[in-house]
Amino acid sequence: MRVSTQFPIAVHALMMVAYFPDTRITSELAAKSAGCNSVIIRNIFLKLKKAGLLSVRPGRSKMELAKPVGEISLWDIYAAVETDETDEIFKFHPHTSCTCPVGSNIRSLLHSHFDDAIAAMREELSKVTLEDLTKELKSYSKK
Repeated sequence: MRVSTQFPIAVHALMMVAYFPDTRITSELAAKSAGCNSVIIRNIFLKLKKAGLLSVRPGRSKMELAKPVGEISLWDIYAAVETDETDEIFKFHPHTSCTCPVGSNIRSLLHSHFDDAIAAMREELSKVTLEDLTKELKSYSKK
């Protein structure tokens, strides 16, 4: 399963907002930390705002989490920037044979197994919150 860089970058950016609550996190600052272009960060910020995870007020005010850090899971972040649609995550070749028993049935044969894989990923990512990650990061910083 392939996940784009948007997911880890979104986690990175939200972690900055959570970890530095008194700092104004700009797209330029987050981009520098994440090692990407600020346009990518701005697009991710828009998705996070649309998903209700980030609160951005117009003007020069600082960005804030829209929910408490213990209520934002990795799955929430994933769902904000990626798709959870089976047919989008697992791509099938569009020209399978209709006369071959494998080619004509492979999509329906695998679909429920792929749905189960996505459900397992949702379950695992839902167990980890930004609060958990912030605590883990603080323990890394002490080393």
